[in-house]
Amino acid sequence: MRPLLLSALAFLIVCTAGCDKLAQQTSAVAAAAPSGDVPLAMLPRTIAPMHYSLALTIDPARDRFSGHTEIQVNVLTPQAHYFIHGLDLHVTRVVARLRAGEIISARYEQVHESGVATLTFEKPLPEDMATLIFDYDAPFNASLAGLYKVVDRGDAYAFTQFENTDARRAFPSFDEPGFKTPFDVTVTAPSGEKVIANTPVMQSTAQSGGMTRWVFETTKPLPTYLIALAVGPLDIVDAGDIPPNRVRNRPLALRGVAAKGEGARMKYALSLTPAVIDALENYYGVPYPFPKLDMLAVPDFSAGAMENAGAVTFREQLLLMDKNAPLEQKRQSLSVQAHELAHQWFGDLVTPRWWDDIWLNESFATWMENKIAQQVRPDQDFAEETLKSSLGVMRLDELPSARQIHNPVNTPDDIDNAFDDITYSKGAAVLSMFESFIGPEDFRRGIHLYLMQHAYTNATARDFIGTIAQSTGHPEIVQAFNDFIDQPHVPLMHVDVCCGKRPAVQLGQSTYRPVGIPLPDQHWHVPVCLQWEASGYSCALSGPGPSKMRIEGKRPALIFPNANGAGYYRFALAGKDWRMLIDGAERLSPADRLTLFHNVNAGLRAGQLDAAEFYVLIAKLAPKAEWNLLESDHRDSFNLTDALHDLRVTGVLTPAGIAAQQAFVRQHFGPRLAELGLTPKSGESAFDTLTRAQLVQLLVEEGRDPAVIAPLAKAARAYLESAGKESSVPPELRQEAMRAGIIAEGASFGDLLIRAIQNSSDEYFIQSAIYALAGSEEETTLKKLLALALTPTIRTGDLRYVQRYFAREPLARQVYWAWFKANFDALEQRLSRYGMSGAPAIQKFGCDAASKADLQAFFAPKAHDLEGLPRVLQQSEEGIQRCMAFKAAKGAQINAALAALH
Repeated sequence: MRPLLLSALAFLIVCTAGCDKLAQQTSAVAAAAPSGDVPLAMLPRTIAPMHYSLALTIDPARDRFSGHTEIQVNVLTPQAHYFIHGLDLHVTRVVARLRAGEIISARYEQVHESGVATLTFEKPLPEDMATLIFDYDAPFNASLAGLYKVVDRGDAYAFTQFENTDARRAFPSFDEPGFKTPFDVTVTAPSGEKVIANTPVMQSTAQSGGMTRWVFETTKPLPTYLIALAVGPLDIVDAGDIPPNRVRNRPLALRGVAAKGEGARMKYALSLTPAVIDALENYYGVPYPFPKLDMLAVPDFSAGAMENAGAVTFREQLLLMDKNAPLEQKRQSLSVQAHELAHQWFGDLVTPRWWDDIWLNESFATWMENKIAQQVRPDQDFAEETLKSSLGVMRLDELPSARQIHNPVNTPDDIDNAFDDITYSKGAAVLSMFESFIGPEDFRRGIHLYLMQHAYTNATARDFIGTIAQSTGHPEIVQAFNDFIDQPHVPLMHVDVCCGKRPAVQLGQSTYRPVGIPLPDQHWHVPVCLQWEASGYSCALSGPGPSKMRIEGKRPALIFPNANGAGYYRFALAGKDWRMLIDGAERLSPADRLTLFHNVNAGLRAGQLDAAEFYVLIAKLAPKAEWNLLESDHRDSFNLTDALHDLRVTGVLTPAGIAAQQAFVRQHFGPRLAELGLTPKSGESAFDTLTRAQLVQLLVEEGRDPAVIAPLAKAARAYLESAGKESSVPPELRQEAMRAGIIAEGASFGDLLIRAIQNSSDEYFIQSAIYALAGSEEETTLKKLLALALTPTIRTGDLRYVQRYFAREPLARQVYWAWFKANFDALEQRLSRYGMSGAPAIQKFGCDAASKADLQAFFAPKAHDLEGLPRVLQQSEEGIQRCMAFKAAKGAQINAALAALH
């Protein structure tokens, strides 16, 4: 989805002769709960599902659905009381049918708000195979979880989103990744509707009352969280078969699925899918593991996308786009498709045994998406995406509350917290680091072997690491890998270039610490790769103690301590060596320039470098600044634009400092934009298109450059007044042009933009418009947008954009925080207690004691009522404390450095 080490043996739930071994599986979290205790982690291994038969009656026009579920189970421990999962289900009948035909009645009761339930039978079930039979009904979920209802453009639909633990909202189940079984699915729906599931339709037959019964082929073994359904007046686009290749000997049926009337807008996205599948099959050496592939654009969706086997769901903007869609929207479509389709093997074919290994699923797909996207569209420049996310997540990983990648999962909060940037981005960075250390081809062969060994079953991260180590002949990586996944934080490599008869680099290590933030001493075995001029290159595994790496020949003028940024570590140098790197920045590769910027910025924030050196480096990088260095995705990246933005919005800069930094940005980046111009050139590269967009953002947001703002604001007004027909503003600049309009024209442009939001159903446009409005300096304008946030104009899944963008600007954050507190109950009703965990990030750019105290006072009493919130609250408070410490230590120096530039 795009938002765990217990045993070296795969955890096989699809039992054959080995079923008796299942009862012997033991671990701290898997042990049967004591009498009277509710298991909030693994269910006791006293009974295990073998096969599901789901029969659901779904009419999206109604408020409830009904179901008949039969679960073939293996009773491992004879008793009368068992735990199962079911959340907000109205169960009217439950019985067990024994192998001999005897029926034993039971009582069903939900015993915990997370959806743990009990089955209490009239007498103990014997140790044997049995079938549990349930009849029930339930409400469609109102918060985009489980089986939920969407009304879009007047039409009603039902969709599913089951990860992480929401299948239990749709049917009684053993709702854990380790229980992996085949499913038979039948759906009865109104005859005018279409129905999509994980597998092809086997038959559809008319029923009484204007209903049709759809029967689907039996699935391959799957966990509950990968089951998917969609019902409604859907557009289904036949995209043809993906032809056989050297890995797959059969054609693969590909379809696009969208809300009524939207199917034609899937053309571009579907044109990418065959190449993605082909690239993945050739990398894995394993054919696509399911019988068909449907790509679904969901009108309202809580996640970015979801890797349901054979029926992958996406936010609409990732699959629906017009001919003149921005390049960045097209790039996002490719990268997210690559992520979710990578999961069809890594997550769906082989599934984690428990949530503590979900990091391997998500980090692998994050790492793979960039590799595959670069292969499919090398012209669109995906080569440094993993590096950028690696450097960005270090900001989260340097906080005291940062969790380890492989984190114990013992509660619903732990499951929710497993889907964060540590899992996705740090995990991907660690995989990339070891791929670089081992070699790409050897690493690939290890992945192939792992998939073949565990196909259609469950496995652990230990299985993965062990297979890679053994198959590549690198047993030393096991300890190194575990160092990075079993403890948090970022290694700081101290690099000292020694000059004697034989030049060498002396290495030491500590934990990177931002100024004012105490962190424990930790040690790693770190793959370190050095690069120097004349193509010099050397790698070694540097342990906790001092180590030395030799350099052939004379001491080079320039040594880069983390070649291509491949290592997940920061580095510190002696003063003269810092200066040599900064002076030689123009001679570095783009990846090394990006890595250098992040390390200089980290050195400043650790109190090890002077602010003047920070701005000197930016000035040196500006003439050749490429989009990857400048990019801000408004979320968790921390590239050049983000660094300057943070200094402005957190109050580190005084008003005079803000003016000086804006002048600095205009002086050094204005000429770079002037070279490219605001109008794209015929046949220009994607690199230039993306660089122009990032330069415009920097010069509008942080430069307040009137020479850029005025023409963009004029073009944006024409675009909006013509309802999008006036296209003088390039697609890639529309979002920033609308922000320019807000800056230049104020409330009148804000009113125009709010009317455009009310008249649009295009998610990408609405997201861009919310971003633009968040830059307003008019409280009235900000409040007008917020007045729409609890109405259908802003869909539930789009509320994320309101918080994301309003949190980034000082006035918008202040207005939003007051509105959020006043409307908390209404927001919780719309999002549910399960969808509020990210709310403390509203204050992620706070930098004063009052913000921290206010955050604590509001959320602390709610921390245990909102799933996943305690960790996010702690991270937000620590982020404020980190900013306060940095401001106290470096604020005066930074403002003085800016004053000295003019």
